[in-house]
Amino acid sequence: MRLIIQHDTHYHYDDAPKHLIQLLRLSPREDVHQRVVQWRIATPGKQTAFRDAFGNLTHSHMLSNPPQDVHLRVSGIVDISPLVMGVIPSDDRTQTVPAIAYLVPTPLTASFAAIELLAKQTLPHGLQTGLDALILARAICQAVLYTSGNTDVTSTAEQAFTLASGVCQDHAHVMIAACRSLGVSARYVSGYVDPGNSRAAASHAWVDVWLGNQGQSQWVSIDVTNGIYASDSHCRLAIGRDYLDACPVRGMRDGGQTEQLDVSVTVQSLQQ
Repeated sequence: MRLIIQHDTHYHYDDAPKHLIQLLRLSPREDVHQRVVQWRIATPGKQTAFRDAFGNLTHSHMLSNPPQDVHLRVSGIVDISPLVMGVIPSDDRTQTVPAIAYLVPTPLTASFAAIELLAKQTLPHGLQTGLDALILARAICQAVLYTSGNTDVTSTAEQAFTLASGVCQDHAHVMIAACRSLGVSARYVSGYVDPGNSRAAASHAWVDVWLGNQGQSQWVSIDVTNGIYASDSHCRLAIGRDYLDACPVRGMRDGGQTEQLDVSVTVQSLQQ
């Protein structure tokens, strides 16, 4: 599948900030099954590229005395090969962090009694296969309905589960908490997806689950929101323990008072 992607982020400040610095995880990962045909990140400030702790290609840019309006534009073309039942082809270049590191809870993905109960009831024999992961994801979607506006980027897995509503980010956090409660490593994935007729937005989040049992040692990618294996309609940008590790844009500023944010993402798919 060829995905043609454009992602515009526009910030407006009532008063221009004195300083602004941002980290951009907006470049597709160099995974075996996806190839960047062309990619461009346009920012008003000079960019510095580096690899973060999780192997994500990251750009930083800093502005002194920025204007009241700051515009970031990402555009490009990525060719993505289908995944067989969500299995990510092994590539040592991308494995900068051992799978066991993704067992460590974070404030956004901490386990809690209700999700531990759901995970055990859904998978009484544990999470051992990709199909098990898919079954767990579908159970989570039944418990946490896709609803926008009830949560935000600071919402924890427990908060979304208690509200019984959330978006793809919340589904990913709840899934990660559930997997870790079963002793299985799981990591957050940010990226783009061709939404088609699904509930997902073009800017999306899903989960990789580590299968290290019965001689298996592989990551299986699960689109929790849609209850499917991730495949060639999913472009991977960044991975991490949770949203904060993999979020597309993260930054801080001095001044600026009220910030207004407008984001537009389009993904067009072409069969090859």
